Amino acid sequence: MKPLTKLIGVSKSIRQTLLGDLFTNKRFVIGFTIFLFIILLGYVGSLFAYPDPWKISYYTPGGTDRCTDDLRYLPPSPEHLLGTDNNCRDIYTWLVVGLKNTIWIAALAGVIGTLIATVLGMIAGYKGGLLDDVINFSANFMIVIPMFIVLLMIVGYVPERLRTSMLVAVVIGLLSWPGPTRVVRSMVMQNKAADYVDMAKLTNFTSTEILFKEILPNIASYIFLIYINSFSSAIFTEVGIGAIGFGPFDAVTLGRAFNAMLAGGAITLGLWWWFMSLGLVVVFLSYSLLLINLGLQHVFNPRLRFTVYAV
Repeated sequence: MKPLTKLIGVSKSIRQTLLGDLFTNKRFVIGFTIFLFIILLGYVGSLFAYPDPWKISYYTPGGTDRCTDDLRYLPPSPEHLLGTDNNCRDIYTWLVVGLKNTIWIAALAGVIGTLIATVLGMIAGYKGGLLDDVINFSANFMIVIPMFIVLLMIVGYVPERLRTSMLVAVVIGLLSWPGPTRVVRSMVMQNKAADYVDMAKLTNFTSTEILFKEILPNIASYIFLIYINSFSSAIFTEVGIGAIGFGPFDAVTLGRAFNAMLAGGAITLGLWWWFMSLGLVVVFLSYSLLLINLGLQHVFNPRLRFTVYAV
């Protein structure tokens, strides 16, 4: 049986109109352009980096991994676009490889957190009763706990050899569901009282069919907004824990690059090309996601669709 949302007029032309409005929204277009450039920097830029960010034998005399003073703190040059650090490693390689790995961690953490929040929020919002009370209480309880400290406690007690990018992404995702769960729950409770849900009940739709065939399509755009927020939050979380030495041990990430920059004394020594390159990437990445989020809200929220604003 076809979902009633298709039978009662959620047409293809409406979806095309929303998509067209999205790519004429200045905030979204600017944010998406910046984000695409950063993605290309991480994935295409890594093609022009040294294969292994840890090895220095690519450019040492004799091809050895011995770091000498004449290779430390080199300024930007054609051979080293952002110079070298205190361990003679190429900073540009660390930047692009770390960017690529951080994006992967944040994307996976966002998927995990959004998926958990969607399932729990839909169940709590639609079923109500004791199940709703338990889920809502759990979400409220976890919100008041400083998740960053909990995350540090978890990854801090994990041996370094087991602290992988996958583990960090999963832990971040598992700790990011409480807030989004409350948002999804609220949206489901609003849609549960809609006429199309009553019609679905009259046509003997099961609760699962109503949730996933009727309600979910109507809140999908807001769930995507939740994912963007979770993705952005996961980036800052990874950078935060990595900068203080609790990030993944198996890969270079932006957090670990910040840790190496701080340990190498880049700010004290005035090596602006080192700390400015890392800082600007994080700033523009977060700014692009903010613009994308605001653009999506402006298109998907009926109250904002005809609001005039400045970028």
